[in-house]
Amino acid sequence: MDFGCGPGFFAVPLAKVTERTIAVDASLRMLEKAASYAKRSGVIVEFLKSNGTKIGLPDQSVDMVFLNHVFHEIDHRPRVLMEFLRIMKTSGRLVVIEKTQGSRLLGGKLGPPVIDSREVVQEMEHAGFILMQMIAHGSDSIIVGQKPW
Repeated sequence: MDFGCGPGFFAVPLAKVTERTIAVDASLRMLEKAASYAKRSGVIVEFLKSNGTKIGLPDQSVDMVFLNHVFHEIDHRPRVLMEFLRIMKTSGRLVVIEKTQGSRLLGGKLGPPVIDSREVVQEMEHAGFILMQMIAHGSDSIIVGQKPW
């Protein structure tokens, strides 16, 4: 599942290599753009409108939840992380990519804000995820958590 999928930059490539791809966004406009991109690309993606507090999927139905520069935008993070745990299969992965180094462009008006990777890890662990890996990638960090067995 690509949470905060926007116009489908990651959902569509994921759909090319996975059995099932679900794209979730709070914006109907972004979901429409992502659906158009998926159609042009000839891939099948399921689309859901949600802010994350209630995602219309059954318990233990996804292997991975992927967020690219979205974590910092989530309202009610504890509730959303608990919802991710609910829909994730046992040993499922949560992959969060956030800008964790550098300065904000033009005073933070362009690009994602810088967020402390420790804050992401702390919130993930508080919700019940186990930190599996943290990878520095340029000014970003890729933080991988796992749902416990």
